[in-house]
Amino acid sequence: MGAVRREPREHRGEIALREVMTLSLSFDHRLVDGEQGSRFLADIGRILRDPGLALTMM
Repeated sequence: MGAVRREPREHRGEIALREVMTLSLSFDHRLVDGEQGSRFLADIGRILRDPGLALTMM
């Protein structure tokens, strides 16, 4: 996990300052393929944006 930074991003057709954090993931490709790893990282990003989602994902 990287630091949270405010950066200009496109949001709803306009440029707005958004809080951005870099997430990275390492895994053994012999056990997990890239598509599964990508889905997992996207789920983590959604939970960080809306922690209440963690309750519905179980």
